Amino acid sequence: MGSGGSAGARRDDVAIVGMACRFPGARNVNEYWRLLTTPRAQFSTVPDSRWRIDAFLGDDVRDTSSVYTDTMALLPDVGHFDAAHYGIPPRRARAMDPQHRLLIDLAREAIQDAGWEAEGFDREETSVITALTESGYRDISTLRIRVRQLAGGEFGARASDPRWPEAVRAVGGLHGTSVAGLLLNMGPNTISSVLDLHGESYALDSACSGGLMAVANAVFALRAGRCRIALAGGVQLQLTPDLLVGLCRIGAISRSGRCLPFGTEADGFVLGEGAGILVLRPLADALAAGDRVYAVIRGVGTANDGTVRGGMEPQAAGQLWALRRAYRDAGLPPDAVGYLEAHGTGTTVGDPVELGALRELRGEGAALAFLGAVKAVVGHSLGAAGMAGLIKTALAVHRGVVPPQPEFGPADVSGLDAARLTVPTAPARWPEAGQPRRAGVSAFGFGGTGVHLVVEGCTAEPARRIPDEGPHLLVLSARDRAGLARHARELAETIADDRLSPAEVARTLARRAPSRNASPWWWETPTMP
Repeated sequence: MGSGGSAGARRDDVAIVGMACRFPGARNVNEYWRLLTTPRAQFSTVPDSRWRIDAFLGDDVRDTSSVYTDTMALLPDVGHFDAAHYGIPPRRARAMDPQHRLLIDLAREAIQDAGWEAEGFDREETSVITALTESGYRDISTLRIRVRQLAGGEFGARASDPRWPEAVRAVGGLHGTSVAGLLLNMGPNTISSVLDLHGESYALDSACSGGLMAVANAVFALRAGRCRIALAGGVQLQLTPDLLVGLCRIGAISRSGRCLPFGTEADGFVLGEGAGILVLRPLADALAAGDRVYAVIRGVGTANDGTVRGGMEPQAAGQLWALRRAYRDAGLPPDAVGYLEAHGTGTTVGDPVELGALRELRGEGAALAFLGAVKAVVGHSLGAAGMAGLIKTALAVHRGVVPPQPEFGPADVSGLDAARLTVPTAPARWPEAGQPRRAGVSAFGFGGTGVHLVVEGCTAEPARRIPDEGPHLLVLSARDRAGLARHARELAETIADDRLSPAEVARTLARRAPSRNASPWWWETPTMP
């Protein structure tokens, strides 16, 4: 069986033709796939380069600023950015939220992955939609202002120590370009500026479902003809301890330092960070252009829980609205998918609600399907969490392999059986069912907004095919000799490990714009055609 897909493109089908990501333990899409197929939890102690976690550790419930864990899933070197490559002045770059910088890098990588960087694309009709929930960098950057308010007695007693302002001497003051770098909307707007894109460009926030909501809105825009291409995704960096403190206050964070979705020992999630960007276009356009298609977004469903008990408690009814709307939009029965990527937070409240919704959705006679949740490996990256699940699922559909969960003991075996779901603990070949490879991806936001996407593989042959006969010229570029050697070594390993077509790799590399200033962020090897 091929990668799945209908014989012809439905008018509403949207193709994923490019992807880029950063998640703990994975600098790019290739590394992410390797991590997923041999899953190891990417959790570790918060380093002092973020904040001094020891100053917050404590189990006194009366201390509203304490946390009971020192474990998170973080990205390395989040301050690295080659501003000169984009022609951004250093002072302006320093004032930009690191989340915006990461989005810029990933937007360029995703365009590279689509094979469009050198040949160009329709920039006039390209939109950018990203999820951005909050900005720890803004909090750090405005600390001098808060200290001045404290010193002036605005929040209570006036500070008597005249050295108050010096307490934040390591924090730079605001200047003319600072405000633009700290506004959430400037994440997608800066991508549009750097890449000279002229479609709609905006940020949205639906908390943990934000990344999938950005993709959903991009699909709606493409279907409505408001754009012909869309960059969509989300980013979340944890630059201050605020969210860790807040989530510990409500008991959502794991005390054991593990995340075990649907597991018998599950006690919450590990707070993480990450980012992902997709390049989307109508499937008919992608096939006509000969694009490599990772997967097709066939159905989209969104909903909110409405009135809930306790304000933030997830509701199966609200999740069912999103799920049923997605399958209705796809024109498919709920049991048409062979894999479900769950929201799967590993909380004692969230997991039973989600499993109950899936059981009611699928019914007793449903075909058996696999169930997984990537938070067990990379933690819960909040606004970017949906992107972690969607990129995982797109790769699984594309490659015909369902990644395993780290080994665990299921908490509700009878519930899984009733929903006709099984959790793989080893890589599993996609079932040969004579149907396209299809999967569902869920993300449910804090506050009740949920999104479910139905994706399937694409069996249609591209309009052009590159013959494999050699030899082939692989065009590589880097900032220095050491970088070039590392790039060549990583490329060779990727070709060998993923059994890539040398012809397709050569074609992908030839369609990138060489740069003398290329930074380590861009030592990215092509993904499997």
